[in-house]
Amino acid sequence: MQAITLPLIFSLITTVISVIFAVMVLTRWRSALKEGKQRPHLRAWGMGLILYAIGAFSQVVLTFSWSPLFFGLWYWAGALVVAPWLGQGTVYLLVRRGNIARNIEMALLLVSIMTLPWTLFLTKMDGSVWQAGVDMNEIVKLVLQKGGVRAFVPVMNVWGTLELVGGAIYSAVLFNRKQVLRSRMVGNWLIAAGGLLPALGGALVAVNLTAFNYLGIMVGVILIFLGYLQTANATDDARPTPPRRVAAETAETMGS
Repeated sequence: MQAITLPLIFSLITTVISVIFAVMVLTRWRSALKEGKQRPHLRAWGMGLILYAIGAFSQVVLTFSWSPLFFGLWYWAGALVVAPWLGQGTVYLLVRRGNIARNIEMALLLVSIMTLPWTLFLTKMDGSVWQAGVDMNEIVKLVLQKGGVRAFVPVMNVWGTLELVGGAIYSAVLFNRKQVLRSRMVGNWLIAAGGLLPALGGALVAVNLTAFNYLGIMVGVILIFLGYLQTANATDDARPTPPRRVAAETAETMGS
């Protein structure tokens, strides 16, 4: 039987937390729809969290058995599309003019739909390098051919990280400057840290510190979850809202 490793434990914890988190966010989105409110940022975050869970669960499966399907899902969900989908929720909150945010989502949806079959069915994979318990990050360049969908990874990750982390930092700074909603300010800092950790973990893979990637992914979703809870329960500021909302609505968070 395959020994229990830290990456496996981290991936299991990440899967469970991501699923719980996704259910909470999507339940809130559905409730808003029933009240006639769109809340597209919750839909985008829910999609991102489902992808987070798919990537982590695929890693669990690949620890015990080789599967081109789950390797493709692990790479597509975890490396390609999770970051921009989480970032898309922030775009909906910060970009309120016209259909800009919606058009960005349509572009993201198009890229996601295009790269999924490309990854699963049109990308050659060499499963001979896999063995039970092997770290997927150590063999990914051997399994996947150079180029192809791999060329999308830097663009997609930078895109998503800038949206999620940059948007959370902007919101936190805004709340701090206006001295309002301290709990939302703290929540946004947690979200920013949670969005940054997986990116840092991915960077460490380049210098063969692959174990930190799984830790960063797990701690990242935990921090984002804590940030969500912090902002969802923001009740610490009873002062009236200024006539000009100083983009307070654009700095809303996951709790909205």
